[in-house]
Amino acid sequence: MKKLLMFSLLLAWAVPASATVYNDATGDEFFGSPGHLDIASVEVTNTATDITFAITLDGDILATDWGKYMIIIDTEAGGDAAGNGWGRPITMSSGAEYWIGSWVDSGNGAELYNFSGGWNLTEATYNGPPDNDISISTSSNTATITTTMANLGLTVGDSFDFDVFSSGGGNGDGAVDSLGNPNQQIADWGDTSDANPQTYVTVPEPATLCLLAAGGLLAIRRRR
Repeated sequence: MKKLLMFSLLLAWAVPASATVYNDATGDEFFGSPGHLDIASVEVTNTATDITFAITLDGDILATDWGKYMIIIDTEAGGDAAGNGWGRPITMSSGAEYWIGSWVDSGNGAELYNFSGGWNLTEATYNGPPDNDISISTSSNTATITTTMANLGLTVGDSFDFDVFSSGGGNGDGAVDSLGNPNQQIADWGDTSDANPQTYVTVPEPATLCLLAAGGLLAIRRRR
């Protein structure tokens, strides 16, 4: 009985929150109204196979229909400390291995790049299988991007650093807002800026933990 109780307590402790929410100050970007480039928060979740970034903005992204939303990711030592997959004036001084670029105009779309001596496009919503393992959905103020854990070289229990940016449609446009910076990120469109890393730890989905729990309880009963 004591073993069963201890296992239950350990399981309850191990079950993670369903999401990690990272908040950002609003009103901190030079562009101003209508606020669709002003990041309010980003919610990160994962299952055993997929990872999702839900980016909430302070304005209506569907009404404006031209925002770009980007994610820079550092999963290991090395990477690119001076650039990104889109060639925007944005850096991650710790070195980035992955870049997600997305847009909400022209019917939405997203691309995933991997850095290996140079930036390579690996997944895109407009590609056919198997090179389209990335998706984007939108609501009035949220852009939600999902890709596979494997696409980012991640497994359950790994941690990584990331930052999320908003930007305009010009190829030289910089990070109008940064999730990790509560202050104004840039003063004008083409200004260069560095990422402000946030850390996320991938966790098992509750369904997986329940299966593990069932197996553990069964093993305990058998030993008894």
